[in-house]
Amino acid sequence: MSALENYRAALHRLTNGRPQIVPEDSAINKDTVALEAGRKRGSIKKSRAENAELIAEIEAAAATQSAQLKPSAAQQVEKQKSLKKAAHGQLVSLRKDYELALSRIVSLVHENYMLKQQLIEQASEQQGNVIALGDFRNRQLS
Repeated sequence: MSALENYRAALHRLTNGRPQIVPEDSAINKDTVALEAGRKRGSIKKSRAENAELIAEIEAAAATQSAQLKPSAAQQVEKQKSLKKAAHGQLVSLRKDYELALSRIVSLVHENYMLKQQLIEQASEQQGNVIALGDFRNRQLS
C-alpha cells in the first residue's frame, strides 16, 4: 500500500469517526491524517504535487466536520435558555438555603442570649447564699 493510499484510508477512518491511532474527537487536518496513517506530523506538504488532491480532500472533510460541530443560532438560543433556567433554579435553591441558614443563626443567637441570662440569674442567686471570706471574719469578731 502506497503512502497516498495510507493517507486516504486514514482520512476515511477519521471522517467515519473510527480512528485507530488518534483520539476520536480529533479535528480533521493534515497532521491528524498523517498521524492516523502512521506517519510523522507535517509529512503531508503542499509543496508535493502528489499531495494536492489529498489536501483538497482533507480540507473538504475538515469543513464538513466543522459544519457538523458548529451549532445553529436556534440551537445556541435554546442552549442559552436552558442554561438560564438551570441557573435560575440554582439561584432559588441557594436563596432558600441562605434564608434557612439565617434563621438558624438568629435562633442560635437568641438561645445564646437566653443561656447567658440564666447564667447571670444563677450567679446572682448563688452570691446571695455565699458569704465572702472577709465578711465571715467580721461576723465572728462581732
